[in-house]
Amino acid sequence: MPTVLTVLSVLGIAGCLFTWRRNTNVRHANHKVSSMNALHDIDDRPTLDRALASDRAILYKHSTRCPVSSYVIDEVHQFADTHPDWSIYILKVVERRALSNAVADELGITHQSPQAFVIKQGTCVWHASHSDITAERLDAQAT
Repeated sequence: MPTVLTVLSVLGIAGCLFTWRRNTNVRHANHKVSSMNALHDIDDRPTLDRALASDRAILYKHSTRCPVSSYVIDEVHQFADTHPDWSIYILKVVERRALSNAVADELGITHQSPQAFVIKQGTCVWHASHSDITAERLDAQAT
């Protein structure tokens, strides 16, 4: 039988997670990407093909179920805000599993999420995952 302290601890953790997730949703809802920036959701194969063939793009694999992804997408948005000449492609890995697997197969890079790829002239020149994805590191690859 759980103790009162155990029940209160579980409720406290659940409350923190709920508050964090609610604040994250508000932050994303209020985020405005520069109107000059090309931000694309990858919902089909032709869009994925355009992303992989781009002259200058970021392909970001995002998990809608992962707290780390919720943080890292802000880094991608920050990069997008300061690089309006770059196309940004967002691939939601849970909702588009087959397309996510295609990226791993075609680039020969093991799937992770969150995961970012810098595409230049149709070639992946850099990739990172999790906390290695920062606006600063993306910026360094943009030169």
